[in-house]
Amino acid sequence: MAISAVDQARAQREREVENALASVRMEGMEPSEEASAIFRQYVEGDVTLEQMGQAVDQLLDRQYGSVRLSRHKRF
Repeated sequence: MAISAVDQARAQREREVENALASVRMEGMEPSEEASAIFRQYVEGDVTLEQMGQAVDQLLDRQYGSVRLSRHKRF
């Protein structure tokens, strides 16, 4: 049975989130329920990677106040 491109894309997004969470957990942290819900939206394909990042930034702003650091851009 062939795996569809949609299933492959979802599996890739799931691996990306799992890898990111593993890194966070190695630092002794655990994402909040709100953050986990945002990650699930990304895995399901309801939001893009960019939208997920914006949603996490907004969540952190609500929780900790607005702090902006310069971001390195990829070229």
